[in-house]
Amino acid sequence: MKGLIFLIIVSVIFTGSIICAAFNPGPVPSGKETPAFAGSAACASCHSEIFKSSRHTAHFLTSALPDDEHIKGSFAAGKNQFVYNKWMVVELEKKKDVFLQTAYMNGFPTEQRAFGIVVGSGRKGQTYLYWDKNSLFQLPVSYYTPANDWCNSPGYSENYIRFDRPIPATCLECHATYAESKEKKDGSTVFNKKSILYGVDCERCHGPGAAHVAFHTQHPEAKTASNIISTKNFSRQQRLDACAQCHSGLRKHTQPAFSFTVGQKLDDYSTPNYDVDTVGSLDVHGNQYGLLTACRCFKMAAQLDCSSCHNVHVSERQNMTAFSQRCISCHNVNGVAHDSCSYKPPAGIVLADNCVDCHMPLLPSKKITLKLANASTAEADMVRTHLVNVYQDATKRFVEKIR
Repeated sequence: MKGLIFLIIVSVIFTGSIICAAFNPGPVPSGKETPAFAGSAACASCHSEIFKSSRHTAHFLTSALPDDEHIKGSFAAGKNQFVYNKWMVVELEKKKDVFLQTAYMNGFPTEQRAFGIVVGSGRKGQTYLYWDKNSLFQLPVSYYTPANDWCNSPGYSENYIRFDRPIPATCLECHATYAESKEKKDGSTVFNKKSILYGVDCERCHGPGAAHVAFHTQHPEAKTASNIISTKNFSRQQRLDACAQCHSGLRKHTQPAFSFTVGQKLDDYSTPNYDVDTVGSLDVHGNQYGLLTACRCFKMAAQLDCSSCHNVHVSERQNMTAFSQRCISCHNVNGVAHDSCSYKPPAGIVLADNCVDCHMPLLPSKKITLKLANASTAEADMVRTHLVNVYQDATKRFVEKIR
């Protein structure tokens, strides 16, 4: 896998020709000028409830500066090493306010780098980047939440220590609101550190908000939103493209990172790096869009899109009842909820309380394998499939688990 680990698990609601004239997002960023961002804190005074709830979402937390709050792994003695073999170890240390990964070969330190950026909310895991002047590289050790343990960073060997994986702007495009960057002639990427807006925040989906804030500050009586992107009048494909930018697997970019604006046609900026006619064979990791569009639910429901199930302004992790109610809202006959299954569970088990674990189970990824710090072998990362289907084995496991 060439992208970063844990491309965030839920969909992003990321103007096009059908946006009403009142919404004017301004020109598409050219890569040479910094759009006029207001910062998400400016949204709080008028959109306080959404602002507060969105602070807890995986999108908002998908990148941050390194500190005790955002780094999930332990730096305590006995828990702060990743052992590759008897000759090679990476030790994770905290010295004052600096977090470090240090490589040891036969007990001697050979390379040391400081955490520069935390990538990943920690819902499933995190990986970490370091700065070398104005370029970014991935650190060798990441964190895997289900095991509460350090692991090898995806793309790196589980048997040899490396620090040389460069990070292009397209990686930050799915883990930040904005980052000014430039690709050099040798193919490397340099960033303006001061330009980075961490996390996928309000302005990532609604566009740079400085003009919007300025207008409504000067015209508090105005009831029609100005200079901001609204998704209310989007077509289904526009809504899907907003999420597909980061949830349709690796894509071949034809335009610079951060140039796509929500509401535009995504294929004009990047194209799928897979055969769209073989979506049924897609890996569960990173291509929720491809899997969703392949399932019967999507093909039969003309308005079904990512936002039909996901509210990006609220953290709904593990709220299976809420998700299941959204399933049942579509699966009804003559107004009567179709909450029964051909599978007959033991008495006392209500399957309608959790449609997800049966019809969208966690499945092993064929692309992402992780070796934990205290494990002898690597194991597949488990990712929830978005190919809604009947999975008999998953249903049996689910029933056994809740009996």
